[in-house]
Amino acid sequence: MRPTLFLLAGLALSFSVGPAYALKNIAACDIVAFAAKDSPIAVTDAQWLDYRAAIEAALAKGSGDPRSASADVVAAQTSFLASIKGSAAYQDYLAGDSCLLMSKLDASVVDALLEEAAKSLPERATKALRDIVQASRTQIDRIERTARFRSNRDKTLFAAQYYCFVAATIAAFLPPDRRAEIALEDFGETASCKEAGRTA
Repeated sequence: MRPTLFLLAGLALSFSVGPAYALKNIAACDIVAFAAKDSPIAVTDAQWLDYRAAIEAALAKGSGDPRSASADVVAAQTSFLASIKGSAAYQDYLAGDSCLLMSKLDASVVDALLEEAAKSLPERATKALRDIVQASRTQIDRIERTARFRSNRDKTLFAAQYYCFVAATIAAFLPPDRRAEIALEDFGETASCKEAGRTA
């Protein structure tokens, strides 16, 4: 392993005390993509309701610890995608041009969508949602300021894990009509999965 990768791995561990997948999930960008009206994958209303319920339960279970809650949020996101990932349509999506990743969040848009999503939640869950989103944004900001990446592609792929996690967590609580209107690009800048080197 090259020195820069050792540095990156060390930084990732230093900012990720707790669950191994704390505050990040690159596949979560697919969840936002599949909410759109022109989604390449059909998702039922029941699946969306189950996803929202699972995310809300994860936030409630976190007991004020965003890192602990994030492990359950990632589990809910993974479960949502599990029944889809084995399909030919999903594989075509990953290999095609419609597969995108978040390369940068638009802070003002994220804050506005976060407030919109929070309107449908009880106070405790609202605080937990805000805390987990802020913790993920803070973590990647710290890593990006300190880590050295071999290329912009590596940096994009790494950062997308956190940005996708944020976008899909917020999307869980948007009303169905709004969720269908919001594209991944609305959260900020995007990059092609192929160009970023995403393989799964």
